[in-house]
Amino acid sequence: MFHAPLPQHRQWTCLFSAREKKGCRPLDLDLPRSLVPLLPPGLSSTSSPKRTTVDTREGTKVVGGRLRFFTDSWIRLGAPPALVKIISGYSIPFSARPPLAPLGISPQFCTPVSPEMSAHIRSMQATGVLTPIHTGSGFLSRMFLVPKGDGSTRPVLNLKRLNLFLSPRKFQLVSQFKIPSFLQQGDYLIKLDLSQAYFHVPVKETHQRFLALSYNGTLLAMTCLPFGLATAPQAFASLSNWVASLLRKRGMRVVVYLDDFCLANQDPLVLKEQGRQVVLLLEELGWIVNFPKSSLTPSPALQFLGIMWDPHQDLKWLPLVKQEVLRNLILSLLHVKVWELDSARSLLGHLGFASFVIPLGRLHSRRVQRQAMRLRPLQPVPIHSSVLSELDWWLSSLDLKSNIFPRRFEFYISTDASDLGWGAQINNIPQAGLWSKEQLEWHINRKEMFAVRQALFLNLDGLRDSAVMIQSDNRTVVSYLRRQGGTKSLVLLQEVETILFMAQQHGIHVSAQFIPGMMNSVADSLSRQKPLPDWHLLSPATQPIFQKWGVPLVDLFASRASAIVPRYVTRLSTDRQALFVDAFSRDWDFPLAWVFPPPALMPQVLHHLNSAKGLFIVVAPHWEKVFWRPDLMTRAILPPIPITGLDKFLIDLTTGKPPPKVGSLLLEAWLVQGGWRKQLLGSQLTNSCF
Repeated sequence: MFHAPLPQHRQWTCLFSAREKKGCRPLDLDLPRSLVPLLPPGLSSTSSPKRTTVDTREGTKVVGGRLRFFTDSWIRLGAPPALVKIISGYSIPFSARPPLAPLGISPQFCTPVSPEMSAHIRSMQATGVLTPIHTGSGFLSRMFLVPKGDGSTRPVLNLKRLNLFLSPRKFQLVSQFKIPSFLQQGDYLIKLDLSQAYFHVPVKETHQRFLALSYNGTLLAMTCLPFGLATAPQAFASLSNWVASLLRKRGMRVVVYLDDFCLANQDPLVLKEQGRQVVLLLEELGWIVNFPKSSLTPSPALQFLGIMWDPHQDLKWLPLVKQEVLRNLILSLLHVKVWELDSARSLLGHLGFASFVIPLGRLHSRRVQRQAMRLRPLQPVPIHSSVLSELDWWLSSLDLKSNIFPRRFEFYISTDASDLGWGAQINNIPQAGLWSKEQLEWHINRKEMFAVRQALFLNLDGLRDSAVMIQSDNRTVVSYLRRQGGTKSLVLLQEVETILFMAQQHGIHVSAQFIPGMMNSVADSLSRQKPLPDWHLLSPATQPIFQKWGVPLVDLFASRASAIVPRYVTRLSTDRQALFVDAFSRDWDFPLAWVFPPPALMPQVLHHLNSAKGLFIVVAPHWEKVFWRPDLMTRAILPPIPITGLDKFLIDLTTGKPPPKVGSLLLEAWLVQGGWRKQLLGSQLTNSCF
């Protein structure tokens, strides 16, 4: 294959790079005058590439592939070899070698000429992003312009054909969904943006021929990581994520999305100093900080990832610019009242993003989604009335705000449905009902959803302005509640609309979690009109625990028959021998208490422990994926004691037999201490015990 000789300046660059990669001191060369601007500021032919200030080529910062001059800094700070390899020259990880063709002025691959494109090409040449290519063969692609949020454009190389020869691995970037768990109430925020971030990363010289373009009779190639390359986000994220890990090791709270860094701290003065240190570190590593787009003055509210965040007021909302974009899009559709597949996809993309911020936004997108599923490309049709109604709602709701942080649950409801009726347990209070003749014909999923609806409806006054956790053993119900509906079942969507609109009118925040059927025994019995289960552990199972941790003074969830010690608390108001009725009706203050609740009540038990005093032996199912397990683990003083032989030693006193499916049930006894402050101690002990 023909390879044209490299021009002199390319030969010098290769020689310099080769020695640098081997760790050698750069040669003492009389470099051509045209090459000097490619080096970092203050870097002569005899200096070491460690620092950076401002690179200039006729007053312009050199960006293209500049990280290759800072490998010493990356190595000194402990960068993994894989990252050093990337910043030394990224090798495009082809799964199959693309076909190379003679580089000529091929009309079908020529980038269209325009004044705006010419300005971008000149700028990219001046900053070292584009360079003339002199190899005999390569892979040509066209460049096009993409509008940016500020009204300007970004040049992007159309690499769709090249991407066919890549097999990018799956990876996850930080999204807006992760930010609430990163932030804390009362945080101050700053952010840093990198200028032309991708262009900092050099592409290996032998791979630059795959990034060639033809413009106005000139053949050019990109010297650095381009937008549009399928593997570029992962390569770049590996670099910026490592930088973020360095900052975390220095005690900074930071989250990064590609080239956008966000830092948070409760003290604005500390945060300002941290921002200064981040700038120094980024510059030491070769990055150019985009100061106009950065916000280095600590603020209680900040825009990040396209959303306004205010941890002081616990609010998030759409920035005015995004509100205006979505408003104009909706108004245009309401004006023409006609849409087709592409316009529907564009609309749903905007609604999907806004739904994270706007309360019940996902619910008000479901009917739009259902109608959009019927559309075909390039076939305009009238917009359905249900969609027009939802668009009117969106138009009036774009400025709504929602909470950043999840609310603390005050009520826990477990529900179930059977062929006979429905059942619910609300904070240890049972409720049930039978199906009407019409309801008997319903699908089981609708019955399960109706059980949730009834549990809320019958307790609206008591649940007003609170956060409620729904626990159901029906995954479809949980999914529809958590995702604010779905597109598969109109009937279930209507039920969810009824539930969530009713909850919103009464200030009730509804969340849902799945619970296995065997752990939902109380609601199951209620739905079948059966006596409530009364689980009891026989002495062979409890004695080893008592010998290790002591004998409890009270059994907080028991009946006269199932209590393991003389003093007990019951849910039966007719039991005169009980210490009191309903364990949750009083604060807990006991030297040592036995807590073996119905599994569905575990979240409320953990919530009640916040105000408790003393020690508690909590018996709970071992289920790794249950949402409350991490909370239980952080409270533990010692590792749990597994309770074995349940088929022999666990009895449901209402039947005189072990519970159904006892063979797949695992129980553990945990020693925990009541109170909020003990959680931190428990967390420290947990880390050393498990």
